[in-house]
Amino acid sequence: MLKRSLYIVVIAFMLMGNAMHPIHVTVTNIDFSSKQKAFNISTKLFLDDFQGVIFKNSNVELNLGKPNAILNADEYIKDYINDNIMITVNNNKLSAKKLKFIKKEITEGAIWLYYSYQLSGKIESIQVDNNLLNDYYSDMTNLVILKYNELESGYSLNKNNTTIKISS
Repeated sequence: MLKRSLYIVVIAFMLMGNAMHPIHVTVTNIDFSSKQKAFNISTKLFLDDFQGVIFKNSNVELNLGKPNAILNADEYIKDYINDNIMITVNNNKLSAKKLKFIKKEITEGAIWLYYSYQLSGKIESIQVDNNLLNDYYSDMTNLVILKYNELESGYSLNKNNTTIKISS
């Protein structure tokens, strides 16, 4: 039932595009690739919310998707993601140095961020801590869809519940 509800919210989120958004939600997909031995991660946030939290925290206007976008925007993006999403494997936090920022895409009032973590060894447990925009909105919902070992699970996180943990 939770998985079905998550998909309904995700679809509604994707259809909203540029419309004013009365809900505050992010979607993070974490897909473990055993072939690549990596977590491939994509995160979708409303562009105005994301730029707002960067301005609140750093007093910097990114102006993403505009001609006057700042040149080092990717550094602010990477820092924010490193500070607000943490993946722990086998009780070892993955180093921010292992985070590979791949790209960003801006579409219809949203920003998609793509990045990956390279891994080594067997995975016995995975923990995801997601605090995206929790410091910006008190009613923030962070949806996490985790694909691992051909299983797909959806989770709804918020300011009071920021962590999921699964064991293989």
